[in-house]
Amino acid sequence: MLTSSNKLKLAVFGFNGGAAFTNHPDRYRPTWESNVRIAQMADRMGMEGAISASRWKAFARDGHYSGDLYETFTWAAGIAAVTKRLCVMSTVHLSVMHPIISAKMSATVDLISNGRHGLNLVCGWYPAEMGMFGAAMGDHDDRYALAEEWVPAFDRLWKDEHSFDYKGKFYDLKQAIIQPKSPHPRPVLMNAGGSERGREFAAKNVDVAFIVPQDPRPEALKKQVDFYRNFAREKYGREIKVWMSSYVVQRASVQEARDYVQDYVVNQGDSEGIDSFMANNIGNSHNVPTGVIEQMRFAIAAGYGGYPILGTAQDIASTLSMISEAGVDGVLLTWMDYEGGLKQFGDTVMPLLEKTGLRSPAPVYPD
Repeated sequence: MLTSSNKLKLAVFGFNGGAAFTNHPDRYRPTWESNVRIAQMADRMGMEGAISASRWKAFARDGHYSGDLYETFTWAAGIAAVTKRLCVMSTVHLSVMHPIISAKMSATVDLISNGRHGLNLVCGWYPAEMGMFGAAMGDHDDRYALAEEWVPAFDRLWKDEHSFDYKGKFYDLKQAIIQPKSPHPRPVLMNAGGSERGREFAAKNVDVAFIVPQDPRPEALKKQVDFYRNFAREKYGREIKVWMSSYVVQRASVQEARDYVQDYVVNQGDSEGIDSFMANNIGNSHNVPTGVIEQMRFAIAAGYGGYPILGTAQDIASTLSMISEAGVDGVLLTWMDYEGGLKQFGDTVMPLLEKTGLRSPAPVYPD
């Protein structure tokens, strides 16, 4: 669960589809069987979460692999049924997922998982996806204004025992209710609010703020984390957790790992897919500092824009220790080869994290 006592929490991210834009033969190709194996492996090694990515339409063209992601509520129900402890999180496009439908599905997954469901809230930024639903994509602030109505509507649906009316600019619910209800508290909510408006939304509404480091230096990362956490505390009187994403490449040396990333991102990179992603994303991004577009492009192609964690098991453990010392509460992890990479991580990195006190040994797995 995301609320474990481990100082540094860990989750596997995006294995319902894959994390890299590449034509390299090692690129992950999801099957249901591989999803089950990855989730159960993470569960047994004591990781806190399994978090889906969401995509309704491929980039570049119809049939491009970037659209091959399992739908996130259905996926979460299946993963919940075959795991014991993981928090299983569905990524939700608020612009196209009505709060009543989302609350009903979330309550169902929560009942299946015995209180282990969570939601990663995204406001949507890909116009072609919105167009599929016959909806124009609102501007940046309007999308967050919709989210500000979505969350309280979801909250009331989760807890209210009687039908209620709810009216705002975007929603007009009449005698709304969901049944059956989950007896557990509202699912953990996560959001990557990077812009000023997004930070306002996350600080006010969610439990976990997901950040994209804008400077790799430890002191800069700590400053970014402290700013976010203090903003929520001082403006809204709320204590939030701060997480980030990283792609992991474990090799015999840092240089060998860098060479591998260079090979799959540059030499065998998918320019068609990443060009489409960047063309749609950059025009809607309000938090990209001048001069970092190429760095952003590389990181997205390498692993969903994550922070690189490269090298030997000791190198990886040391980088995770630095991230924790900067104040980060948890890390979403991706790999090119999820199964092989996760197993290697569990066998060699997790024991080192236990020695440093960042994590406790995984408890005995319930049969």
